[in-house]
Amino acid sequence: MTVKLDFEECLKDSPRFRADIEEVEMDVNELETRLDKLVKQCHTMLEAGKVFCQNSKNFVAGLRELGHHFSPDNTMAECLDKFSKKLSIILEAQGDAIETIQKNVKSKLHDFVKQDVKRFKDVRKEFERCSETLDNALNRNAQAPRGKQHEVEEASNAMLNARKAFRSGALDYVLEINVIESKKKTDVLSAVLELMGAQAQFFQQGHQSLKELETYRKTLSDEQTQLVLNAAREKRDMEQKHAAIKKKDMSHDDSIMDYCADAATGIVMEGYLYKRASNAFKTWSRRWFSIQKNQLVYQKKFKEQPTIVVEDLRLCTVKLGVDQERRFCFEVVSPSKTCLLQADSEKQQQGWITAVQNSIASAFQDRREDTLSPRDRCSSVSAGSGVGQESESSSCKALEEVQAIPGNGHCCDCGEPGPDWASINLGITLCIVCSGIHRSLGVHFSKVRSLTLDSWEPELIRLMCELGNSAINRIYEARIDEITIKKPHPLSPRFHNCSLKQLIQELSD
Repeated sequence: MTVKLDFEECLKDSPRFRADIEEVEMDVNELETRLDKLVKQCHTMLEAGKVFCQNSKNFVAGLRELGHHFSPDNTMAECLDKFSKKLSIILEAQGDAIETIQKNVKSKLHDFVKQDVKRFKDVRKEFERCSETLDNALNRNAQAPRGKQHEVEEASNAMLNARKAFRSGALDYVLEINVIESKKKTDVLSAVLELMGAQAQFFQQGHQSLKELETYRKTLSDEQTQLVLNAAREKRDMEQKHAAIKKKDMSHDDSIMDYCADAATGIVMEGYLYKRASNAFKTWSRRWFSIQKNQLVYQKKFKEQPTIVVEDLRLCTVKLGVDQERRFCFEVVSPSKTCLLQADSEKQQQGWITAVQNSIASAFQDRREDTLSPRDRCSSVSAGSGVGQESESSSCKALEEVQAIPGNGHCCDCGEPGPDWASINLGITLCIVCSGIHRSLGVHFSKVRSLTLDSWEPELIRLMCELGNSAINRIYEARIDEITIKKPHPLSPRFHNCSLKQLIQELSD
């Protein structure tokens, strides 16, 4: 223990002793002020550190969420995941350092101020009281008159008692001074060592965690350098493409008018069209239309399920909407409904009509199966066996049902018995002569297929079963008596049957 004041000196109560006491008291008061300020600063630092750690943890959580966003990109996802994990380790070490400082550094300094300094002050007060009592006793003893013995004895006894109490208090005060002088060094030094250790451990763990990423960081830095170069090249290419496109006439939206039958996305045509509703108000709505998977569909928003306008383009036809007040209209007609559409320009109108017609022709070409005809299929069913026999038998049965529909036993146009051909969009059966006339009309008017040579899909068979010659003739021949062209019969010559084309076109209009 470092001896600040000598015990022998305090018994003399010399001016030197009093000066030393005054110096110690000033030093303790200054120490108290500084330590009290330091404890408050330490508290502020710890509270700020806790807030920083919490905000840092929120930041790390944000990095993890960003990594989940970049999950398809392995480089970004791995980078954010590794860095967030290392930051979590560093923050955990920082939290431990804050807890250590809270428990050891702050508590030691706080205890020194509140306990040791307080005890020093209490002992000092007692010393000062004893000193004041001794001064009074000395003055009283000095003032006692020679002739009054009892006063002299009384003053002498009070002086002796006061001197005894003072010397006891002075010894206690000197002891407390020496104790606090020694303790302030050990406690402050211990607190500083704890602080140094906590900080050293924190920074060591942080350094170790980040050092483990050094190799990965260098690799990532090389990748980032290459990405910067690639981005610069891409930016240059985009700027050149941007400048080239800006030179074009952007008043026309012709880019969407490209029909592509072999598109990788399966969308052969797409763009905006106005669609008239089928309700009583006949309102027009702008929708994004597309031709895909042999269907005409539209949608309002990208993630919405597309609404199917025509389920199978082979069963529809397309024509100009000449009777409409609005411009650039065209109709997509199927056996079940008619959809009236409007383009933004005449060029787009013709582009959509051509696209639908090309899609119809392409659908007939692409959807033909390399299988037997229905009649050959029936023969193979009766002769063969194995998996699929039941389904083939049901197809033959369905075809027989088509031929058994009222009116289908005779050609729909001329009445020739046993027709072997059909118009699949009209849902009728035809003889070979009338089928040739229908073929000359084009697939957008009539799509002809052989009942014996071509393959038939289940949906086409269902359509044929729902329509039939009798039902169709009641529609198409409802006004035949009002026109000059007469319906041919089986014995009509070929050239006379050619008027059938004019008849069909006029009836269709």
